[in-house]
Parts: sequence; C-alpha cells; structure tokens
Amino acid sequence: MAQETLIDYLGEALEESDFEFDWKLEWNKKQHAIEVYFSIFAEQKENNIIIEDIEGTATQNEIIQFEDAICFFDPKKSKIQMDNYLKAFPFDFKMGIEKGYIDAILKTLRIVVTEGQSDLLDFASDPAIEEFELNWNDTNFDGTIKTLKDINRYSEEKLLYPKY
Repeated sequence: MAQETLIDYLGEALEESDFEFDWKLEWNKKQHAIEVYFSIFAEQKENNIIIEDIEGTATQNEIIQFEDAICFFDPKKSKIQMDNYLKAFPFDFKMGIEKGYIDAILKTLRIVVTEGQSDLLDFASDPAIEEFELNWNDTNFDGTIKTLKDINRYSEEKLLYPKY
C-alpha cells in the first residue's frame, strides 16, 4: 500500500472539516508547492464607502470577496514569494511532514479565517476601519501543537510530497 501524501491528507481533512469558508487545494508542481486558497465574503451595505484591493481596484458590487492562501513548500526546490501567502510552511518533501502538524495548521486556519470573517464584516460596514487583512498567530499555532500533544491527539505519522 502506498504511503499517504500530503495532498491526499489535506484534501480529505479539508473536506471533513466542514469549514464555513470556500477553499481550493492546488498542487503547483512547477514550484514544488502545495497551496490552500480560501475565500471569505461580506456584503457592503454603505454605498458611500469605497473599498479598494491591494492593487487599488475599487469594488464594483455589494459583495466583497477576500482571498488568501497558505503554502507548503520545499525550501531547497521552491522559489515562492513568502509575502504572497498568509503563512508558508517549509518542509523537506523527502522526509515528510507530521499529520499532527497539518492538523494543528488546519485548526489554526479555522480560527484565523473565522475571526477574519467577523473582521471583514466590520470592515465592510465601518468607514473608520481603513484596512483589512488576516493575521496568522504563531503563538496560537504553537499552543495548538502543544495541546494536541498533551492530549495524545498529535500524529507523528509522516506525509510525503506526492509523486508525479
């Protein structure tokens, strides 16, 4: 039986997590990276508020969509732009990555995006809030890993990078 890959495990875990946000899993073979994109939405109720994205494009409709991503990459082979992601996780594709680490990432992602959804709703309705962005909290992430280990729910089973 073939060993489970990171992309297989991520896909199954994302499906089972029943997240309250849209997500998409992509395998960027050229960059030796696996990316998880996610989107949240808010309705803009105030007509007098102009909202622009990072490129300066003003929103044309009442629904604001915010997309971000996390990335898993091999620092020896990948040439990714770290600031293009909410968080990028380096790991050696030959050695693999622990399932427990992935579980902690997904638990932290749920919290970050859920808080972000609330913040995006505030941003869309309060002209005093000038910027919106998601914030990954490394302290919470490290605490999640510790908690999973303390309650014996952290799997050290390795997930490898998929073969072509």
